[in-house]
Amino acid sequence: MKLKVSSLLICGLLFAAIAIPAHANNEAMMTLFKVLYNNGDITEENYQLLINAAKIDQQKFDILSEKLSAVEEKVAINNKKSASVSLKGGHLKIKSADNSASIKIGGRIMADYAFMDDNDLGNTGNASEFRRARLFVAGSVSNDFAYKLNVDFAGNGTTIKDAYIKYNGWKPVSFTLGHHNVPFSLNTFTSSKYITFIERSAATEAFTINRKNGLSALSHGSNWSLKAMVHLEGIDNENDGQDEDYGYGLRATFAPLLRKNKVLHFGVAAHHQELEASGGSAKQIALRPEVHTAKAIFKSHEDIFKDYNTFGVETAITSGPFSVQAEYFYRNYNSASGIKDQSLNSWYVYGSYFLTGESRPYSASSGAFGRIKPKSVVGQGGHGAWEIGLRYTDIDLDDHGFGDKGDITTIGVNWYATPTIRFMANYTLANVDGQHDDFDAVHFRSQIDF
Repeated sequence: MKLKVSSLLICGLLFAAIAIPAHANNEAMMTLFKVLYNNGDITEENYQLLINAAKIDQQKFDILSEKLSAVEEKVAINNKKSASVSLKGGHLKIKSADNSASIKIGGRIMADYAFMDDNDLGNTGNASEFRRARLFVAGSVSNDFAYKLNVDFAGNGTTIKDAYIKYNGWKPVSFTLGHHNVPFSLNTFTSSKYITFIERSAATEAFTINRKNGLSALSHGSNWSLKAMVHLEGIDNENDGQDEDYGYGLRATFAPLLRKNKVLHFGVAAHHQELEASGGSAKQIALRPEVHTAKAIFKSHEDIFKDYNTFGVETAITSGPFSVQAEYFYRNYNSASGIKDQSLNSWYVYGSYFLTGESRPYSASSGAFGRIKPKSVVGQGGHGAWEIGLRYTDIDLDDHGFGDKGDITTIGVNWYATPTIRFMANYTLANVDGQHDDFDAVHFRSQIDF
């Protein structure tokens, strides 16, 4: 009976020596074998058998550990050599293994529907359009260089919006060469993906400079930015055998209060535009009533000018879900025809409030507002973000008794289903001084960017 017990004990110990991980239990097993041998429970022959089994198991574990370490090292090396692909935020981005180069592909689609009375001012009647249908490619090369090509296919046409190269290797200044936005206006520098209302204020559309082909320099700190630009005309300029018009301008922004969900922003901008055509160029401001499918109902007096200067002042306040934004614009035209110079101005102010508690994010480096990220996302158990807004725009394109005056009031509701999908509804009412009719419209937009 003692032999049978000893045999069973030895078999169990042999199985334990082989099956139990050596790195965790080897020393304990060795001690156990020695205690059994000293107590006479196992013979010397069986003791040696058990010791040898434990040593073999240790050797196998050491070999396996070396192989695993080699595999881990190879995986780490391969990871370093491989490019990375990301879909973070719904945007496709590819980075080289050493992070020195990247490419990002994306775009935006904005479909608009407007319901208007065709007997009112801007008598288009009901209308729909793809306001924007853009694709872009952007990225970096050799760490210090960046690039972007942004093309709009809306309206059954093709329009190049951005096409530039940017150099970031000389801190604290970056340089951009190509077709891009002239530094002017908070509303202009806030992307159409993030603006509060379906269309920018008519005051902005009247006096902003938009995109031109030129060279700009940007510097910024933790709460300020300064951008200057010299330019010729835009990409669509025909340059029909004459000197191309040129201009220059700058924009400076400062945020004395810059905390999470709480911002106080100020900005100023100035721009000078030369009109190089012989005898000057004919210029007239013509404005839609903040609905893109409507006709222009505000117009300045058309005349021949040799140059003009534009100035802008801007401010914005955000405090949690509440925000206020306002801008004032002034332009003086220097006449080339002997008629008096013109001085025109317009301004807007609006407030918005997030019913769901979000806040407009602000970037000090660009002096502009960015993407709203709902606290709860539709499709992930949430209901999205809801925002309401009210804007008033004052238009004064009259000087010396020529040109139109009036105002536009817009009420807006926005639903941010996800960070990249938004639905908007606006009611717009516009009045032109001296006109019996007015303009009103209900305006909707669905948009996605990727």
